[in-house]
Parts: sequence; C-alpha cells; structure tokens
Amino acid sequence: MAEQLAYARKASGLVRGLSMLDAFAVGFMNQGLTPSIWVVVSLGLGMFMGANLILATIISIVFTAIGFPLVWGILGGSMPRSGGEYIYNSRILHPIVGIAQSFGDAIIWLMWIYVLAPLAVNPGLTMTFEFAGWHGPAAWLQEGHFHAFLIASVLNLIGFLFVVFGIKIFSRVQKIVMFFGIGGCTVIGLVLSFTSRATFMSRWDAWVIANKSPELTYHKFIDVVAKAAGHPVPTHWSLVPTLGVMVAMSWLFAYSYSISFIAGEVKRPDKTIILSNLFAILVPGAFMLWFSIIMYHAFGFQFLSASGYADQNSIKAIANLPWSTHFVGLTAVIAGSSFFGKLCSVIGGLSYVAFTLWWLALTYLAFPRIMFAWGMDRMGPKWFTDINPRFASPVKTHVLCLILGEILLALYFFVFPSVMQNITVTGMQITSVFGVTALAALLFPYSKRARGVWESSPYRTWKFLGIPVVTWGGAVNLVYLFLLLYFFVVKKAAGAFTFGSTILFVAVWIAGILWYYFWKSRSEAVGVDVSLTYGELPPE
Repeated sequence: MAEQLAYARKASGLVRGLSMLDAFAVGFMNQGLTPSIWVVVSLGLGMFMGANLILATIISIVFTAIGFPLVWGILGGSMPRSGGEYIYNSRILHPIVGIAQSFGDAIIWLMWIYVLAPLAVNPGLTMTFEFAGWHGPAAWLQEGHFHAFLIASVLNLIGFLFVVFGIKIFSRVQKIVMFFGIGGCTVIGLVLSFTSRATFMSRWDAWVIANKSPELTYHKFIDVVAKAAGHPVPTHWSLVPTLGVMVAMSWLFAYSYSISFIAGEVKRPDKTIILSNLFAILVPGAFMLWFSIIMYHAFGFQFLSASGYADQNSIKAIANLPWSTHFVGLTAVIAGSSFFGKLCSVIGGLSYVAFTLWWLALTYLAFPRIMFAWGMDRMGPKWFTDINPRFASPVKTHVLCLILGEILLALYFFVFPSVMQNITVTGMQITSVFGVTALAALLFPYSKRARGVWESSPYRTWKFLGIPVVTWGGAVNLVYLFLLLYFFVVKKAAGAFTFGSTILFVAVWIAGILWYYFWKSRSEAVGVDVSLTYGELPPE
C-alpha cells in the first residue's frame, strides 16, 4: 500500500506497441545521417583538417557498436520504462544524480530545437532552393532574422504535430521520413560513387568561373583556404586530428540512445532495445565509411579538407558562390544544371531537411517522457503524468515543450545566435548524459541500491572473463567518451564551449539538485516517502 502511494499512478497509461523496426528508426533517425555527415565534413574537418575520415569511422564503429548497445540496451532491457536514463541513474547511482543529470538532458533536448531548427532553414532549405534555381526564396530566407524565425517556427510546429497525436501516428510518419531521408542520402552517394577526380575538377572549375570566382579553381582553392586558415592544408593524414574529428563524428554514432525514452512502449524490450541500438549504429557507420571512401576518391584529401574548412568558417573568398562548399553542395556541382541534375541535388538537400526536421520531432518524443518519469516518482507535479486517453500521449508536456522551444528560437534569432551551437551541445551531452550513464552501467551489477533490479535482469548471466558484460560495455563506453572529452576540452573543439556555456552547464545541474529536494520535501509534507520509489521500477 505504501509503495502504491509513493508512485503518482498505478499504471503508466503508455502502450507497448512499437516493433523492432520502430525502435531502430527512433535510434537511427536521431543519428541524422545526411546532416551528421555534413557535421563530420564541415565542422569536423573545419577544426581538424588533417583527419583521416576512413580510419576515424572504423575506430568510432568499434567503440560505439560495443559500448552503446551494451550500456543502453542492457539498462533499457533491465528497466523497460519510458523516460530515458533518469530511470537507470536514479536506481543505480542515486536519485539526486538521476534528477540532476536528467534535468541537464531535458535542457539539452530543448537546446536541440534551438540548434537544429535554424539548421533546417539554413543551410537546409536555403541550399535546396538554390539547387532548384529558386534564388528568390533562398534570398528571402536570408534577408532578415524574422523570415528565418518564421520558417523555423513552422518546422518546430510540424515536429510537434508528428508526435502529439500518439505513438502510432508517430511511427507511421517516421517510416516515411526515414525512407525519404535514406533515399536522398543514397542519391548523393551514387552521384559521388560514379564521379572521377578529373570529372569533379572540370565541373568545379567551370562552376566557379561561371560564378565570377576564377581565383577558386581546383588547385587555387586549396591555396586560398590555406591563406584564410593561416597554415597549409595538410597533404596527408595524421593521428591526432583523426581522433579529434571523432568529436563531430559522434553525431552519427552516439545518439541511438533516444530509444531509451520509449523503452516502456516497445514489444519484447529485452531483445528489441539492445538490437535496435546496435543496428542504429551499424547502418550510419556503413554510410559514413562508404561516403569517406567516395569523397576522397572524387574530391581528393586536400580539397575535401579545404572545403570543410571553407564551409565551417564561411571564408570571404566563397561569398560569390551560390551555395557553400559542404559535401551536399559539392555533389550539386557535379550533378549540374540539367533537369535530372537539379532533381538529384534537390533530393539530396531535402534529405538534409528531412533528418533535421525529424530531430525536432524526437525532441517532442524525449522531453515529455523525461517529465513523465519524474512525475511517476513524484519528482514533479502530477500533471506531468497525464496521458491523453485518446492518443495515449502526454499532450500537456508536449505543449510545454512547444512553448519552451519557441522561446528558445526567439532567443536564437533575435538575441544571441552564436551561443550554444552544434558541438557545444554535444559536449554537454557527453558529460551530463553519456558519461554518467556509462558509469551507472559499469556499477550496475555491484550496486546495492539496484540489487533487486539486477537480480531480475535478463542479462545477469551475461559474462565475459567472469565480469558482467554490462560492466565491460560501461568501460568501453567510458574510454570512448574520455577520448571525445579530451579533444573537446584540450584541443580545438573547446573553442566552441564559451564561458556562458559553462555557466549554463553548471546551472542546470544545480537546478536539478534543487528540484529534487523541493519535490522530496513536498512529498514528505503529505506523508509520502519517495525513497520507496527508487528501489523498484515504476508501474507499467
């Protein structure tokens, strides 16, 4: 009876209706294939020009295909409840840690709206319009902050509508968007696969000359970028930048963890969660390996590195070009101006938009379920646990997410557009989410607090060299994360992490701790001991 009083509801109200394909799609779509390859090439090579993308991809696949499925799959299969890593960390480590890091993750999901909706507009829609020859709409998007804010808000609303009406509608639309997104990325890959270096050089030279930039012909372009960078563009790869580019490459490999937010809504969670995590890493890994090989073949090592730097840093020399030198734009140069060429380029651009748009939808999947999990443990107002009976969806917290997301978009476009961009949010996620949860996985079999959960886990007999497999997974994951963190903090990527970003990172953890003590004391005032909730799992 006391335990029933401790939880806010006797049943979650969420329905286990998602298949393996649905769960895979949630994890895979959060890896963001096309825009994440753009991040690797432009942002990654922009910071680490001497990187070897092929080797970096192989290393990333080895680390993440071992660590992430074992950490997130075993924790999710052992504690199959919707709400993300809050469930795991609060049961294994401590409720304060669970709330504090989950509070940080909630803010991070909101910040992804702040980061990704603008990217969907520019370069997403902007480059797509340029590829189609629609220069007017492309210019309109770039004329002022209000136009971009308006379109970003429309995309944000669309992401909300994809999710708010329930998981069944969400899963149907997700399959369509995933099919289109993968298809568009495949078109880019096929264009590059059948392009020789000589063909690219001739088409690039013709393109820059036609756009009144003869100083940017193939060989001159590398020299122009070298002058802008203040150092030569490397002619061959080296180990340090290869490891460094893995920070940007984590966008392709570390984000299948989003499956944990729907763990209470998948069928056969003991198998589904771990396998869908694995496949959601291997598929983008295969694409990145393919693209690394064909981009080096078509563009050349030096030119690809230079193009990434030019795009990331928006160097003045490329201002006359109709679109930037990101890998989608380079593919459009190859495809040409024929109807079929423009069609291929537009499909590639829309693939970028599709994945970016779905990132917004996944925020509306994750953020409300974080609130829901808190509410179930009486770590928030009871309306956090309200599930609309018609849609089996937490509609109220979806609306809250929409309002907060719009506020952040307004701040981005009208107040401080340069703060907390791209790689910075990644740094917060490495520390506040992935690192803490990897530590929880490492300690899971040995935690007295989680002993009951571990003893009922379907993976308790999984051992390697006498050590539980989940502990191995946590250790491998921590090595990978420490590697990323080293290059984020010590090397160039730290430049993106501003003082204001650091303050925000610390502040959200402090806010999470205060949130815990407030709701703990409030529950005790009405005679409920919330400590009872943290030795068991919430009801299904």
